[in-house]
Amino acid sequence: MVRLEQLLSSSPSEFEGVLRIYTEAHPASERKSADALAHMIARPEYLFLAAIEADAVVGFAIATAFADSDAALLEYMAVDASHRGRGLGRQMFRAVAEHALMAERFLLVEVDSDRTDSADAKDHARRMQFYRRLGCRQIKGLAYVMPKVSTAEPPLMDMLVYRPELPASIEKPHLQAWLESCYAQVYDQALPDERIATMLAGLPNLVPIQ
Repeated sequence: MVRLEQLLSSSPSEFEGVLRIYTEAHPASERKSADALAHMIARPEYLFLAAIEADAVVGFAIATAFADSDAALLEYMAVDASHRGRGLGRQMFRAVAEHALMAERFLLVEVDSDRTDSADAKDHARRMQFYRRLGCRQIKGLAYVMPKVSTAEPPLMDMLVYRPELPASIEKPHLQAWLESCYAQVYDQALPDERIATMLAGLPNLVPIQ
């Protein structure tokens, strides 16, 4: 039986299990360092969930609730390759979305774009459909730019949003506030940031969520 456990420290052996799956599941261009994760886990705005079966970590999810905002970000989520296809990803996503720290917020999700002809295009499309089946919807027209977290350039990304009851659209200043919180609080980027201005430039005042 799989149990979900919130990790509050980087010292337990479970954290090493999270790091293993994190490294295997995410390309270097999307990964923060192990030291960065260790510092994040101690911060009260972060939620680290580990899925544990027979004392081994088989999946994890990391999310952060933005300060002074109605939004949060699902930063990372992955399942060990040997445990995929059992509904564990869906279980972890629901646990994050329903956690007291996240439940009243819009949950943003950065996902590899399926608008690319790369060798991983099928995997990207599969991930997109996974989140859509969970009720996530895309912020239409937003060509999301993920800041660098390593020396490698991040891939082309899209941004999805989840809430049990989503509006049909979001006002552009509201979206700007989400992006600024994400850039400043997750990626330590100084504001204002021209990349955000570029992302918003061609969007209508009411940005569709579809």
